Parts: sequence; C-alpha cells; structure tokens
Amino acid sequence: MNASCPNGSGLTLFQLATALTEGGLSSEALVSGCLDRIHRANPMLNAFVALAENARSLARDADARRRSGLARGPLDGIPLAVKDLFDVAGLATHGGSNARPQTPATASSWPVKRLEDAGMIVLGKTATVELGCGGWGTQSASPIPRNPWNAREHCVPGGSSSGSAVAVAAGLVPFALGSDTGGSVRIPASFCGIVGFKPSPGLVPLDGAIPYSPTHDAIGLLGLTVEDVRTVFMALWRGGGTPGGSLQGTVGAVRIGELDDADLHTASPDVGALYRAALAKLADAGHRIGRFHSPERFEAYSVLAGDLALREAYAVHGAAIEAAPNLFGSVVRDRILSGRAKPPHEAMIEDRRQHQHRFDAAMRGFDVIALPTCPDGAIAVSKVDESRLPTAFTRFANYLDLPALSIPIGFTAQGMPVGLQFAARRDDDAMLLSFGSETERRLDSPVPKYRAMLCHVAA
Repeated sequence: MNASCPNGSGLTLFQLATALTEGGLSSEALVSGCLDRIHRANPMLNAFVALAENARSLARDADARRRSGLARGPLDGIPLAVKDLFDVAGLATHGGSNARPQTPATASSWPVKRLEDAGMIVLGKTATVELGCGGWGTQSASPIPRNPWNAREHCVPGGSSSGSAVAVAAGLVPFALGSDTGGSVRIPASFCGIVGFKPSPGLVPLDGAIPYSPTHDAIGLLGLTVEDVRTVFMALWRGGGTPGGSLQGTVGAVRIGELDDADLHTASPDVGALYRAALAKLADAGHRIGRFHSPERFEAYSVLAGDLALREAYAVHGAAIEAAPNLFGSVVRDRILSGRAKPPHEAMIEDRRQHQHRFDAAMRGFDVIALPTCPDGAIAVSKVDESRLPTAFTRFANYLDLPALSIPIGFTAQGMPVGLQFAARRDDDAMLLSFGSETERRLDSPVPKYRAMLCHVAA
C-alpha cells in the first residue's frame, strides 16, 4: 500500500483488485478505510451527501466469496460512489434538489444494479448540480464540493457530477458513477485531474436515473486511469449493447484530428500549450496528426446542444417547477423554464441529424479527434459566472452521439489540472478506450504523480 495514502486510498481500481485477488487486502479493510477517510474529509470536501449503512457487511460477504473461490470477478469487493441522480436501493434520490421526495428507493437503477451484481459495494451517494443542470458544480441544495487541488481557496469541482469527481480525486473512493449530458463527467474529470468517459448512447441503459435531456443523457464513468474506466465499462456494456471492436489489446497508428487555431480561441494559453505539446508527443509516437476541419465551430454545437437539452429538460421538469418554483434553486429554475421558448423539438431533432451527417463526413480519414476538455482549469467559486458555462469543447459529443474520453495532461500556471479529450465515431468506444489507455502511458502526465498529495487533505 502507498504509505502516503492510508487504507488504500489513492490506489487505482486495478491495483486494489490485484491486492484483493492476491490476498494482500480484504474488502472489509478497504471499505472500512474508505469510510473512515470519508468521515474525516467529507466535512471539508462535501463530496458525499449520503452513506450506505450496509457497506461493511457487503464487504464481509465479498471476502467470504473470495475465500470460497466464488468471487464474481475483478470488481468484487471494490467500493463505488454513485452520483445522486441514480437510484440506489435503500437511499433517497434527491438529485441535488429540495423538491425531490425523501422516500428511499426500493430498487437500484440499471447501472448500479449491474455493478452491484458484479460485486461492487456502494459506499454512498455523491453531490450533483440540481437535476444535473450545470457545468461548474455550484448549483445544488447541498454544499458545493471543494476541488481538492486547492487547499487555500474554494475552487469549482466541475459539474454536474461534482461530488463523484472530488471523491475519486481525493482518494475517498477508487471509482464513481456519474452522468453526462453536455460534459458532466468530462468537465469535473478535467478540473479534478482524473479520467472521465462518456460512452456512445444506448450502450448502457439509464433506467432508474433522473432524466434531464433524454436525447443527450449518458452514463459517465470516473476513475484514476483509463484501464480502471475500461474495466468498469466492460461490466456495464454487456447487458446494454455492443461497442465496436474489442475492449482488449492494443491499437496501431491512429489518425488524430487536430483543431485549428480558430477552434482553440476560447482556450487559455496554458491549455493551448499543453494541448499542442501532447499532440507533438503523440506524433513522435507514430500517430498521424492532421488538421480537422469541423463543419461548425464547437461553440455553435454547444449552443445547439444547450437549446435542445433545455427544451427536453422543460418537458421533463417544467410542470414540477411551475407548480412549486420556490423549491428549486433560482439559477436552475430559470434555466430550465427558458426551455419552453426554444424551437419545436421535432425541428431541433431533424437539425441535429443533419449536423451529425456533416460531422461524420468531416471525420472521414480520422479515427479520433483531439481537443481540450475545458477552456481553462478550475476557477474559484467566487468567480463563477453562471451565464457562461465551461462546455465549449464537450457538448458537441452529446449532440453528435460520439463517445468521448478525458485524461489529465498537466497543470495551469495556477496549479490546477488540465484535461485532454478524445472523441471517436459512434460505437467506436472500444477503440477509443484502447487508444486512451496507450496514450495515457505515452504522455506520462505529471498529474497522477502529484495526486498522492491529495490524500493528505484529510490529515
């Protein structure tokens, strides 16, 4: 175990699974260590909003299965955090809102049940932006999670999967579920220096999760490495569809689309420099880099995706907000109510299909496109402008039905993490994860090397 990360916190899912298999660690010790750390750190980090009462007993059950040779697989006995948009049996689903019922869910949502069946142990529910509506991670009925990379100033965690990202980055739990409607796992992954993955739509059912924009909503996975994300994704996709290619093995030379300067104009100089440096390393590794010419600016896709999402969010939540407006936060309330004035849904869906066709044609000749995850690193909560969201480089993937992956590549001058994002064609998830895993090793980012220090947050 890493001495700077007591009780196993900060180790990757793969490292923990190996230790469990080899007998160097028990699930009960791992779960107890994570819970102890949560109790110490959460009053400052605000990552968790509820804890499961049965986690330790489930860990003892996992240890008994392993001793009997009946382990359910590599995930058996591994702790898991769940964004509070997903039902977990025995816990209420608040969705970051005061308007939701306090009644505990009677059954777990499809993704949570799938991972529970694989032996993963839910430690609790993590904070979310109210109803999943926001990219900074600041609009919630619960306290704003604190980005663990800045101990002096309260910086944004990213949203809407805010608590899940903070929990993983700070070593409270090795893995977390989130959801992604316009960057809701990739943005917090970038801000918190971890890996975030949004699969292609339809591969993982979302039954039992609070919807926001059904056209755009997708499961989101947050871990310390791409390999950790790939391992959990394998446990999820088998029941919900089949991604193209194999989730095992390596990839050869990949054709990577690079953005031109005009598409990068919203990125800070720090982010732009890290982006170019990462692509130069990939070129040196034998990958083929070419200029990608997007049919539309990425900010345009962000606006189109935002309008469609708000129209659908109003259809889902508008009646409840209009019936009891004072139960909702003003920013989220006004944002969702603005959806009733958006263009007709059918027209926006047809427009989306045309944009998808044009983007597919532009991607011919490329396997992936590379772009920053966010325009800059995390900023102070006090500096947030809710009228400007950090979604310029993320919403396009939901709008165009593309799988997208964010990995950490470096730091801003202020010491905050920066993410590099890759997007592939729909259902090329397997290739994207294999490429991402190799790229992670090739780039050898400094972020994981410094992440261990986050384990001292609760000291």
